[in-house]
Amino acid sequence: MTNIDKQHLIKRENLNRAQYFRSVLQEARRLNLLTDSEFNNIKMQTMQLLARQAERYTGGDSSSIKEETAQGIMQSVFYSIDVCLKSFPDADMSIGELKHKPLAELYRQGKKLVEAQLEYTKQMYNEIRNNCIATDNCAYNDTIQSAIPAFFSAYDVEFAAHDTPASIDYPLSNDKMELTGIEYIHDYLQKLLLENRFCKNFSNHDINSLLRGYDVHYQDLLINIFGLVLTNTIGCILAEKSVLKLDIQPFDKQYLQQKLVNMTKEQLDTILQDASEQLFKEFKISDRLLQNHITATALDFSPRIKNALGNNRLESVFISLKEKHPQGVVEFEDGRKMDDELFRRIADEVRQCRYTSDKIAIIKREIHSMTDLVDILEGSCLLGDEFSEVFQYLGDMELAWLLTKLPADTADADLHYTENEKDWHARLDNFLKEMNLSRRESIFLHYKNFLC
Repeated sequence: MTNIDKQHLIKRENLNRAQYFRSVLQEARRLNLLTDSEFNNIKMQTMQLLARQAERYTGGDSSSIKEETAQGIMQSVFYSIDVCLKSFPDADMSIGELKHKPLAELYRQGKKLVEAQLEYTKQMYNEIRNNCIATDNCAYNDTIQSAIPAFFSAYDVEFAAHDTPASIDYPLSNDKMELTGIEYIHDYLQKLLLENRFCKNFSNHDINSLLRGYDVHYQDLLINIFGLVLTNTIGCILAEKSVLKLDIQPFDKQYLQQKLVNMTKEQLDTILQDASEQLFKEFKISDRLLQNHITATALDFSPRIKNALGNNRLESVFISLKEKHPQGVVEFEDGRKMDDELFRRIADEVRQCRYTSDKIAIIKREIHSMTDLVDILEGSCLLGDEFSEVFQYLGDMELAWLLTKLPADTADADLHYTENEKDWHARLDNFLKEMNLSRRESIFLHYKNFLC
């Protein structure tokens, strides 16, 4: 009979972590672990508990509460009960507690756990704030400096414990988006803390050079810094070079292409697992949570690497570091303008492309002169938002050079410029206005140097 009984035990993997209380009840009913009388008693206690919370919210006048508010209070109550039930070693113990303890007591226990987790999470945040990566990636900085404090200020344990009152843009590796409230913020900050600790093995200069190598406009991108750093670190191990500088040069990518191209998915997973373990030794990483996070993230690379190997495009996975040019030093060199016949052929090819990505690919491959680029902008080759997408691929120096082509006087523009010229001038002006302030200032500094 013991073996038969074990077949009816609730398995955690069958439960919804975000709606744990309701999920436990559903499984218990499905497996006949609750009688009708027990189930109805729990439902009645639920309604009584909600009624008491509604009275507390309204100060005794629960009849005036809006339906939307009542729904929120109910979700908050369920959230605290969820936290309580998830604290037990297994789901079967949760059923035992639901059978033998008043639901109001389980709610109070859960609320205390939520409050304790909130205080612990604040401590984690203080550590993160004091040891964050020095980068000008906006999403990273805004999340740490603004979004997380906003959550702590607005979070309501009593009546909205399930809410996550924060706009968090910075993406993590293996983020658990199904969680809410303090559980989500706790899980998020725990992983961010681990990711920051790993990144502290490298200089801020090298990390930012890596980000710049990924995209010169990395400041505005929603990218996971840890993921990029770990990818290059794993790449360095596979290329049998020092991991400390993070840099992977073109010849390293050629070596990795030859080394990995014929591996199966299983072989690639194994070599990534081995590289992760070598990384633990290299940096003396003993924290089991960080080890698991690194391994899980490294194995996530496997499909990307496999695809890149098949297309001989490892540069899309492993990044070469890019140094930042000193401000105020103009190092732009314009390429040679192509002859008219060749330009007409390229311009026609761009016009005929259906997709913007194809147009940009041709421009990047064929256009090496800023004069030719201006002719493309004026040649009816681009439509609507395609101008902005082309501008996205230009560096500060190129944008500053284009800025010199804009008329200083709008009245003069109406008299001396074509409609196509006025169109791209206006689109560049709008593109620059929507840019973050620090980059716009950098572009205008280069612009002033061009005018000197």
